[in-house]
Amino acid sequence: MTVESPAREATPSGNENLLLQAAAPLLNAVVQIRQAATHDDPAGLRQSLIDEIRQFEQRCKQAGLPFEMIIGARYCICSALDEAAAQTPWGTRGVWSGNGMLVTFHNESWGGEKFFQLLSRISQSPQQHLWLLEVVQYCLLLGFEGRYRGSENGRAQCDGIRKRLKTLIDETRAQRQTPQPPLVEVHPLVSTLARPMVPLWACAMLVALIGCLIYSGLNWRLGNAAEPLLRTIYQTPLPQITAGRRPSSPQALLDLRQRLNDVIAAGQLEVSDGAFGSKVIIPADKLFAEQGTVINPVGRALLARVSNAMKDVKGTILVSVFTDDHPVDNSRFASSYEFSFARARAITQLLQVQLNDGHTVRSEGRGDSDPLLPNDSSENRTRNRRVEITLFAAPETLSNHQGAQ
Repeated sequence: MTVESPAREATPSGNENLLLQAAAPLLNAVVQIRQAATHDDPAGLRQSLIDEIRQFEQRCKQAGLPFEMIIGARYCICSALDEAAAQTPWGTRGVWSGNGMLVTFHNESWGGEKFFQLLSRISQSPQQHLWLLEVVQYCLLLGFEGRYRGSENGRAQCDGIRKRLKTLIDETRAQRQTPQPPLVEVHPLVSTLARPMVPLWACAMLVALIGCLIYSGLNWRLGNAAEPLLRTIYQTPLPQITAGRRPSSPQALLDLRQRLNDVIAAGQLEVSDGAFGSKVIIPADKLFAEQGTVINPVGRALLARVSNAMKDVKGTILVSVFTDDHPVDNSRFASSYEFSFARARAITQLLQVQLNDGHTVRSEGRGDSDPLLPNDSSENRTRNRRVEITLFAAPETLSNHQGAQ
């Protein structure tokens, strides 16, 4: 299976969606991947998709689309491509399992939550984000379910989101049909002032200097524009969903507190039970040296205790790493999100060795988003530098525990 690229860039007029047209080859690839039960060259497919995503970015830039719109669309498309591959036998192993599109372009291994966070944010300004909303709509129509996949009533909830999104897009499109005022042609006045006596070479040097300054400024802004966008996505509340049934007591599923009672009492970690999973919270300073991404011996022993407590319950484990608001003092990482993702990957690799085959371990770098406390003191910053390891039990595990009760 190959990804087809357009022979030439289209030049639509009126209200045609330039972003959607640029993304068409990638959206077609989602369909092709879902229909491919086998694939002879997953690594070649991965590389062709990487090349096509870069061409998508170039088409968007040539069309003059905003940078944030391009980044948002790329995140949604990468999430849809990764989920489509994950539903195939060949996509769950080999090169794709740990090196999908999100890892390649966004340093994240799963977009099931932030996809809907982004949708919630841009839905608040549909006129401004109409084209991106339509790209999200196509991803949902092509079967993307994200965090709703496998949950109770998940498909029904996705259907509801698709219907509400269609209504929002139709209403926004209808508002755009109002007639535009005619353009007024403006003729410049011919100046009768005397021409200034400035040499041509001086004008050329001045233009070159201004051009260099503009280029440097835009290049700096481009390099830093992604971080506030990611922070906004992380801090946007999730859409309200209906939680599925859990066992009558969290201890019936996994009594992490009892199994980790000694390390909890020693203040090395905390345990909490939420509506969708059991969460272990560990101070990052207990696992890593300052500005480091290598787990220390004490941290390895502590993670071994956590993995041993979770190994009897099959499901998905999500490793989330948070930092404080201090800038990353490391030339290897452009932002706190890249730095925290590197730490999350190190933990994920260790847990994959310690756990059995019944677990899927995912990682995400959350940077300085979602602090527990205001970053206004050294003590609060220490609390905000943390690792959260959340266990989402598999549906069959929930059924087995409910049957046992």
